Amino acid sequence: MKASRLVAGLLVGMMMISTVGCSKAPESGGDSKSAGQTSSSGSDVEPDPNKRYDISYYGMWCDEYEPGCYVEQVISDALNINIEVPKLGNDEAINLALASGDMPDCGWFGKSPEYMQDQELTRTIPVEMVKKYAPNFIKIYEENPVLYAATLNAEDNTQFDYLTGITLQFVDYYLPNDYYRYDWILDLGIDLGVNVEQISENIYVADDGITVDKFKEIMEKFVHNDPDGNGKADTVGVNAPSLTQGPFFSAFGFRGGVNNVDGKAVQWYATPGYKEYLKFFAQMYAEGLVDPEIITENRNISWERVNKNEAGYWITSTNSLNSWAVERPPLSLIRNNPDVKILMTPGIKPEGGEVQASVASSPGYGNFYVNANVDDEKLAKILQFVDYCLFGETRASHFFGEEGVDWKWEGDMPVKINQLPSGEKGTWSFSQFGQDAEVTKWTSYEPMFEAGLKYWAKEANGSWMKFQHPNYKEDIRRETNYAELNAEYSGEISAYISTYRTECILGKKDVDDTWDAYLAELDRLGYNEMMAELDKLEPLEDIIAEYSTK
Repeated sequence: MKASRLVAGLLVGMMMISTVGCSKAPESGGDSKSAGQTSSSGSDVEPDPNKRYDISYYGMWCDEYEPGCYVEQVISDALNINIEVPKLGNDEAINLALASGDMPDCGWFGKSPEYMQDQELTRTIPVEMVKKYAPNFIKIYEENPVLYAATLNAEDNTQFDYLTGITLQFVDYYLPNDYYRYDWILDLGIDLGVNVEQISENIYVADDGITVDKFKEIMEKFVHNDPDGNGKADTVGVNAPSLTQGPFFSAFGFRGGVNNVDGKAVQWYATPGYKEYLKFFAQMYAEGLVDPEIITENRNISWERVNKNEAGYWITSTNSLNSWAVERPPLSLIRNNPDVKILMTPGIKPEGGEVQASVASSPGYGNFYVNANVDDEKLAKILQFVDYCLFGETRASHFFGEEGVDWKWEGDMPVKINQLPSGEKGTWSFSQFGQDAEVTKWTSYEPMFEAGLKYWAKEANGSWMKFQHPNYKEDIRRETNYAELNAEYSGEISAYISTYRTECILGKKDVDDTWDAYLAELDRLGYNEMMAELDKLEPLEDIIAEYSTK
């Protein structure tokens, strides 16, 4: 088992010791320090002020990157650097590049630190250098000390294995939720059993979830009672991007991720509630209350159903009230039908139970790695670079493009003039992982979303927030072999649970008759071995509380 990290408070005043970062051997000779190595804390290292550094970088929205784009020039000019973004392409191409050892100087990659270290792709990053050259990261870590647990090196807490950025949307806001055609519900005379408030011309919000029995009643009437009044039987019931949605899980007392079942860590797909979920939706499907297209897991079909008045129920997110989601419901529906009434709820709840929703363990977002061949001098410049990309004085342009052309200031808010797709002119390519409170307001606080903050925002003590819970257990300190086992087993497990779920929903397998065999097959595929690692850990909420009090 890997050693636990010391908490953030121990970082202050710690004695620095000589360390060697995880690194691949340099391709060419060097002087007193080999590339990728640090002989001290690195705090005495200075980038050469007379040198224009070349930095190769990769991040989000870089698959069709335009060299020399506007945002690249803004950052290059501010820091006196040359930026190169290699053409790595899609996720598969990125994986192939990393597997062959082809990694830029730095970048955001969706790989675990264990993988990056095992492949000898990355070096460690001295804490003191981050304090000096990327202080905004330290500010985030001090505000959220649990981030130290995830990023510090297990054997040497003077070093980070990687840096993480920030997004508040997955912790400070209630995002995934479900939507109903409220005008249909009113016309059908359905009593929902919840309090409903109108927050805008078209949007209504429920203070609680709809019970699972009431949900079924609504779906029955949406299918059989001609809710659109056109005299045709042309409407569907359950409509969503897939059946594996949080509001559906909530109806049976569990949530996505790792649940607490009698004190044991259990993945959502092995909970007793999941068994009941399968039985319920198999029955709903047999009764014609589920859109058959849901099996294809094509969200565009789901949205099209709503836009064509064929469905009065769908699942997306609260922030879909903002203009970035203008091509999907609810905004597309409002555009097509200005008089429509739409109801938002936090999800479905069991009879006598509460809504349950998943929430991230921290605002940490993304993994920023530095190539093993980067020496301390260049590392200092890279840290200045990533700090500026996420938090620099021109960061409004990093998100929205050219000031005065693509956006303008109105008070303290940048207002879009042009709706640029992410990646165009380099927007979001350098700044995706810097979504702190200020940026969240820039990107999310449009009128309809803001009107409902009392329900879905932590800052407004949102009444829905109490329904959110993190994983019961999670190896955020990388103390066990869970990540390695999950990487080894999850592919086959995911394929198996998908096949089993589809066969059950379509009525090809009886859930009661096959459940024990299903669990046995999960065990054969490595599930129990994997989960035994999590059972070694304290509950995640206890770990978060421990760091929060330091």
